[in-house]
Amino acid sequence: MRIAICDDEKKICVSLAEKVGKIFPGAEILTYASGEELLGADILPDILLLDIKMPGMSGMDVARTLRDKDWRKILIFITGEEDQVFNSFDLQAFHFLVKPVADEKLKEVLENAVKGLERFGAESGKHDKYIEIQSGTSHIKVNLSLLLYAEVYDRKTIIHLKNESIEYYGQLSALESLVGKDFYRIHRSYLVNMKYVERYDRTSVTLTGGDNIPISRREYDGFLKAYLEYSRRRIDS
Repeated sequence: MRIAICDDEKKICVSLAEKVGKIFPGAEILTYASGEELLGADILPDILLLDIKMPGMSGMDVARTLRDKDWRKILIFITGEEDQVFNSFDLQAFHFLVKPVADEKLKEVLENAVKGLERFGAESGKHDKYIEIQSGTSHIKVNLSLLLYAEVYDRKTIIHLKNESIEYYGQLSALESLVGKDFYRIHRSYLVNMKYVERYDRTSVTLTGGDNIPISRREYDGFLKAYLEYSRRRIDS
């Protein structure tokens, strides 16, 4: 996850970067001293904390330029003047933070922003990928970004999503061929989405939400290699 802070006041930029880093230790934090510098960057962020009042291009102008470029990530305005809020409804801001930004408010807004990224599948500019399965007489479209893991049980494949589980008759190997390289089959009965791996050791993988999945001894080295490649792709994207 990439979080950027754009503010012409260096002290505010540094302070916010430190606070954001403590809230999300694994995030990549970028800082920009002007809107022009931000717009000249090769890679745009997933979450942007953008000062409204800056010399040169204002935060409003920067946001309009980003939206014109079809940037549809999380925009959070920072302002010292609350009345500025009413001038920016067309820019689809996620939230407004008023200076001086309170630590607890910053944490609350950023945590909600991350949930927004997950909900809309917007992180790192990736478009959601779907597959279709048949469960009973129903044809169901499954968003792979919400699929935590799949398992085989009693001749059925069960896919575990964030909010539900779906059973259907089908082979795990067939599902494996559809989902792509962000998934890895860590056991003959389990296929996991590496996006949701929280921790792992030689015997198991723990996913977001607490599910603990066994990893077969012969698959550990392959999983480790695949997970490192997945992590590199995330950094480079």
